[in-house]
Amino acid sequence: MTAPALMEQPLSSKKPRRVSRATILIWGVILIPVALSVAMNSYGPLTVDSALRMAFATVAGQTIAILSAATALVLTIKLRYAPPAIVAMTLIAAFITITAISNMGNAGELLVTRLDMVAEVDKLNLRM
Repeated sequence: MTAPALMEQPLSSKKPRRVSRATILIWGVILIPVALSVAMNSYGPLTVDSALRMAFATVAGQTIAILSAATALVLTIKLRYAPPAIVAMTLIAAFITITAISNMGNAGELLVTRLDMVAEVDKLNLRM
Protein backbone atom coordinates (compact mmCIF):
# COMPACT_ATOMS: atom_id res chain seq x y z
CA MET A 1 0.00 0.00 0.00
CA THR A 2 1.12 3.52 -0.64
CA ALA A 3 0.72 6.50 1.61
CA PRO A 4 -2.44 8.56 1.18
CA ALA A 5 -2.40 11.31 -1.38
CA LEU A 6 -2.39 13.93 1.36
CA MET A 7 1.01 12.79 2.54
CA GLU A 8 2.52 13.21 -0.92
CA GLN A 9 1.54 16.87 -1.25
CA PRO A 10 4.10 19.41 -0.11
CA LEU A 11 3.19 21.31 2.99
CA SER A 12 2.14 24.86 2.29
CA SER A 13 4.18 27.52 4.01
CA LYS A 14 1.40 30.01 4.60
CA LYS A 15 1.97 32.32 7.48
CA PRO A 16 -0.85 32.39 10.00
CA ARG A 17 -2.99 35.47 9.67
CA ARG A 18 -2.47 37.87 12.56
CA VAL A 19 -5.12 40.09 14.02
CA SER A 20 -4.01 43.70 14.01
CA ARG A 21 -3.84 45.89 17.07
CA ALA A 22 -6.38 48.26 15.54
CA THR A 23 -8.86 45.42 15.07
CA ILE A 24 -8.44 44.37 18.68
CA LEU A 25 -8.99 47.94 19.88
CA ILE A 26 -12.02 48.58 17.66
CA TRP A 27 -13.74 45.35 18.68
CA GLY A 28 -12.72 45.42 22.33
CA VAL A 29 -13.12 49.10 23.12
CA ILE A 30 -16.05 50.10 20.91
CA LEU A 31 -18.08 47.29 19.35
CA ILE A 32 -18.33 44.71 22.14
CA PRO A 33 -19.10 47.22 24.96
CA VAL A 34 -21.74 48.93 22.83
CA ALA A 35 -23.26 45.57 21.87
CA LEU A 36 -23.41 44.54 25.54
CA SER A 37 -25.07 47.81 26.51
CA VAL A 38 -27.65 47.54 23.74
CA ALA A 39 -28.38 43.88 24.48
CA MET A 40 -28.73 44.39 28.23
CA ASN A 41 -30.58 47.71 28.14
CA SER A 42 -33.96 47.89 29.80
CA TYR A 43 -36.52 48.68 27.15
CA GLY A 44 -39.39 48.32 29.61
CA PRO A 45 -40.10 49.72 33.04
CA LEU A 46 -37.15 50.14 35.38
CA THR A 47 -36.88 47.33 37.90
CA VAL A 48 -34.19 46.18 40.30
CA ASP A 49 -33.27 43.38 37.89
CA SER A 50 -33.00 45.67 34.88
CA ALA A 51 -30.93 48.21 36.83
CA LEU A 52 -28.51 45.48 37.93
CA ARG A 53 -28.37 44.03 34.42
CA MET A 54 -27.48 47.42 32.89
CA ALA A 55 -24.79 48.08 35.50
CA PHE A 56 -23.22 44.66 35.06
CA ALA A 57 -23.26 45.06 31.27
CA THR A 58 -21.38 48.34 31.62
CA VAL A 59 -18.80 46.81 33.94
CA ALA A 60 -18.36 43.78 31.67
CA GLY A 61 -17.93 45.98 28.60
CA GLN A 62 -15.36 48.17 30.32
CA THR A 63 -13.48 45.12 31.57
CA ILE A 64 -13.28 43.87 27.99
CA ALA A 65 -12.03 47.31 26.94
CA ILE A 66 -9.23 47.17 29.53
CA LEU A 67 -8.25 43.66 28.48
CA SER A 68 -8.26 44.68 24.81
CA ALA A 69 -5.99 47.63 25.50
CA ALA A 70 -3.63 45.40 27.46
CA THR A 71 -3.64 42.84 24.64
CA ALA A 72 -2.82 45.51 22.05
CA LEU A 73 0.04 46.74 24.25
CA VAL A 74 1.42 43.21 24.68
CA LEU A 75 1.24 42.65 20.92
CA THR A 76 3.09 45.91 20.33
CA ILE A 77 5.89 44.85 22.64
CA LYS A 78 5.97 41.22 21.47
CA LEU A 79 6.13 42.13 17.79
CA ARG A 80 9.03 44.47 18.56
CA TYR A 81 7.64 47.69 17.24
CA ALA A 82 9.79 50.80 17.42
CA PRO A 83 10.04 52.50 20.85
CA PRO A 84 7.81 55.45 19.83
CA ALA A 85 5.05 52.99 18.88
CA ILE A 86 5.42 51.24 22.23
CA VAL A 87 5.21 54.55 24.09
CA ALA A 88 2.17 55.61 22.05
CA MET A 89 0.40 52.30 22.66
CA THR A 90 1.24 52.53 26.37
CA LEU A 91 -0.38 55.97 26.52
CA ILE A 92 -3.43 54.72 24.59
CA ALA A 93 -3.77 51.70 26.90
CA ALA A 94 -3.44 53.94 29.97
CA PHE A 95 -6.09 56.32 28.63
CA ILE A 96 -8.47 53.47 27.85
CA THR A 97 -7.90 51.94 31.30
CA ILE A 98 -8.46 55.21 33.16
CA THR A 99 -11.58 55.97 31.13
CA ALA A 100 -12.95 52.45 31.66
CA ILE A 101 -12.40 52.61 35.41
CA SER A 102 -14.16 55.98 35.48
CA ASN A 103 -17.07 54.52 33.50
CA MET A 104 -17.30 51.64 35.97
CA GLY A 105 -17.53 54.12 38.84
CA ASN A 106 -20.22 56.06 37.00
CA ALA A 107 -22.12 52.80 36.44
CA GLY A 108 -22.06 52.18 40.18
CA GLU A 109 -23.38 55.66 40.92
CA LEU A 110 -26.07 55.28 38.26
CA LEU A 111 -27.05 51.91 39.74
CA VAL A 112 -27.55 53.46 43.17
CA THR A 113 -29.63 56.26 41.62
CA ARG A 114 -31.77 53.77 39.70
CA LEU A 115 -32.28 51.58 42.75
CA ASP A 116 -33.36 54.66 44.73
CA MET A 117 -35.87 55.50 42.01
CA VAL A 118 -37.28 51.96 42.07
CA ALA A 119 -37.58 52.09 45.87
CA GLU A 120 -39.31 55.47 45.71
CA VAL A 121 -41.81 54.26 43.12
CA ASP A 122 -42.47 51.15 45.23
CA LYS A 123 -43.14 53.38 48.26
CA LEU A 124 -45.56 55.53 46.27
CA ASN A 125 -47.34 52.42 44.98
CA LEU A 126 -47.81 51.11 48.52
CA ARG A 127 -49.43 54.36 49.69
CA MET A 128 -52.19 54.06 47.12
